[in-house]
Amino acid sequence: MRSLLAAILSLFLPPRGAHRALAVAPFSTASPPLRRTRACRPDTIPADGLPLVRPYLAVWERERDERDRRHLQQERRRAAVLATLGQDYVPLEAAA
Repeated sequence: MRSLLAAILSLFLPPRGAHRALAVAPFSTASPPLRRTRACRPDTIPADGLPLVRPYLAVWERERDERDRRHLQQERRRAAVLATLGQDYVPLEAAA
């Protein structure tokens, strides 16, 4: 019975003895340590030293914008080539 009670109490009470860890740091009058801020990319807004925009999201948006820019350039080139042949070209986005 005593071992069962000791096992249950050990789950809820901190251990006793010289080797136990201090749960609370002793009170100190020194100033708290300064936090180092990480350098953030220009497309992020730092908040307490952490970026609000995750890097994978920023990379995805940059890649999407680059893909859209390449697509528009391709559409302009296609329209220019077809114009030299005397044909009108209406992109699918504009036709809808």
